[in-house]
Amino acid sequence: MKKSFLRFTAAGSLLLTAVSPSAVLAETSSFFQYGEEELSVSQIARYDSMAGEGGTEIMAYDAGSEKAFITNGAEAGLDIVSFSTLGSGQYQQLESRKRIQVSEFGLEQVDDITSVAAHPNEDLIALSVVSAPKTDPGYVVFLTKDGEYIKAVQAGALPDMVTFTPDGTKLLAANEGEPSDDYRVDPEGSISIIDIMEGSPAAEAKTLSFSEDKLDESVRTSSRGTVLQQLEPEYITITEDSRTAYAALQENNAIAEINLETETIDSVKGLGVKDHSVPGNELDGVENGSMEIETLPLLGLYMPDAIDTFTADGQTYIVTPNEGDARDYEAYSEEVEIGDIIDSIDLNADHYEGYTQEELDERIENGLLEKMEDTEITAENGEVGGTYEALYSYGARSFSIFDAETMDLVYDSGSEIEEITAEALPEHFNTNNDELEFDGRSDAKGPEPETTVTGEVDGTTYAFTALERFSAVMVYDITDPADASFVTMISSRDFSEDIAGDVAPEGLTFISASDSSTGEALLAATHEMSGTIAVYELSEKTGENGSVFQDIDEDYWAYPHIKELQENGIVTGRADGTFAPSEEVTRAQFAVMLSRALDLEQDSDRDGVFEDVPEWAADEVKAVYEAGIATGKTNGRFFPQDPITREQMAAMLVRAYEYQTGETAEAAEISYNDRDSISSYAHDSVEKAAGLEWMTGTGDGMFQPKEASTRAQAAKVISMLKHDLEE
Repeated sequence: MKKSFLRFTAAGSLLLTAVSPSAVLAETSSFFQYGEEELSVSQIARYDSMAGEGGTEIMAYDAGSEKAFITNGAEAGLDIVSFSTLGSGQYQQLESRKRIQVSEFGLEQVDDITSVAAHPNEDLIALSVVSAPKTDPGYVVFLTKDGEYIKAVQAGALPDMVTFTPDGTKLLAANEGEPSDDYRVDPEGSISIIDIMEGSPAAEAKTLSFSEDKLDESVRTSSRGTVLQQLEPEYITITEDSRTAYAALQENNAIAEINLETETIDSVKGLGVKDHSVPGNELDGVENGSMEIETLPLLGLYMPDAIDTFTADGQTYIVTPNEGDARDYEAYSEEVEIGDIIDSIDLNADHYEGYTQEELDERIENGLLEKMEDTEITAENGEVGGTYEALYSYGARSFSIFDAETMDLVYDSGSEIEEITAEALPEHFNTNNDELEFDGRSDAKGPEPETTVTGEVDGTTYAFTALERFSAVMVYDITDPADASFVTMISSRDFSEDIAGDVAPEGLTFISASDSSTGEALLAATHEMSGTIAVYELSEKTGENGSVFQDIDEDYWAYPHIKELQENGIVTGRADGTFAPSEEVTRAQFAVMLSRALDLEQDSDRDGVFEDVPEWAADEVKAVYEAGIATGKTNGRFFPQDPITREQMAAMLVRAYEYQTGETAEAAEISYNDRDSISSYAHDSVEKAAGLEWMTGTGDGMFQPKEASTRAQAAKVISMLKHDLEE
């Protein structure tokens, strides 16, 4: 496992990001990256549905139109957002171009949109629409990519996910078939297939039913209802050749294989369990206000949610985010806490590889079960003759890679997810998505891996796994599936509040460099709790000649200053590993750099000072303003997007120096040919900046006070300020 450092790229990171004059200049103050820098990641855009929880759930992307289609559960609708304005390294706030309500479809007694898919080349998107009640057959609704209604095709009960085959000839829907809360109605789960001929969907779906003879013995069907009623397909992934689909049956801890040439369900295979008594599979399974990642007598049911497939050396693999999910309804629930059944527990070491019976008995005698009394398990597994010989928990707190043909486990991330989040943000270890509570989810599925997508960046295949509760994305190199390795973790959650920034990633969409408007690969994460989407730009980071940035050699005049600030977290580079030294710096960006260089105290509770300062810079601009380092211009405005001029830079630098030292800087006599063009407010500061030897004139004796400053110039003077303050 590779681990190195936590890199916060907050407001000032945009300083080193290419920004065109027309781009919206903003940044999130909460984005961070933890891990090796072999993959460079930056947040380049954010969409806020303004609907709060449920406002963004699942997203589909169409490369041809550069549109994103986003299910909005809070509004029972679909938002259409253009990605065409995205540029490499340019941060911007995206806005919805159109919102479509499910009520507009003319369907009676429909409730919600659960999923969306975009046809690979036709003017067609598909939505899965749930009926009211959810136990009635639902629909797949087809629209144009402009949101115009085409038709609705009936599917099975509770269509939870839709997807087109890569060749565009079929649409598949996973009909979960959940029971009613009172369990009076429990539909069978199924898979619907709708043919797409020349861009036109068929009028009827072919719905595939499961049969018991296709299930292997490890498929989990020990719950209430018939075997077929218990089968609940949740998510579908399709191979690149469009011949085979795989459906995750989460509650059943199984994967179904669907032959798309014969349109039959060929098999349903159980995934087995993860033995948390084995070293390497440790977890923190106890909520007790402390961080204890240890072996425990728990058998984790993988129970994946949103799966994906990829190929390596001609072999197909399935990647699973091992979330876990229980049947929990008013009329029936399998959930129990260990304390509820403690008198019925007599653990047998034959079920655990990590313990002898003597070792297991000793741990229990020392109070292990009492310690785990609040830990959530299922009452449906582990019981033999009225006694629980083994304890089964939900999810595996990991992501796994399975051989698609045999469903043999090829790789599992073990205990790494909890270990890495513990290292990165220990104060928020196993926190929840709606409440910042240290250790709050340890007794119930931990960080909760929700969804996994795969994608290739500069020749390397990665798996991206979203952690719903912790609110982060784990990135692994899976080029060699059996030897996958952790690369980095990213998040744009603001951990200063319970729900701030981008919280609870529900869906991930990988956009290849060839399909991206930026020319670099993108990852879009829909965050259910905050109702937002974060768009991250991805690229391999490979500096030249030992340089920290690709476009700056070590002999570049400002390189030592840039390198120093980069190492101190004051500046970062663009997503493509460049610095763009000759581009202009804005007033907000320079203020943020000064705030970081001086380590000014941030206070998000302070009232705003300038109404035009974007959220990403607001706290740091306030800190600089309240220190007397920066001032506004007119009518209470800061004009954050304006390039900072040389005289403005001189004034802010000198104020920063005098604020930090409590001394008045000495002025030097200046004889610039354009000294009369220096603004009166800045004249004294220009003299002091010259006295401190931070800023000098040009070769022709000019100061050029109204000229914009570049990134390289800004890095140099900030570096010089830091050195003078440290002497």
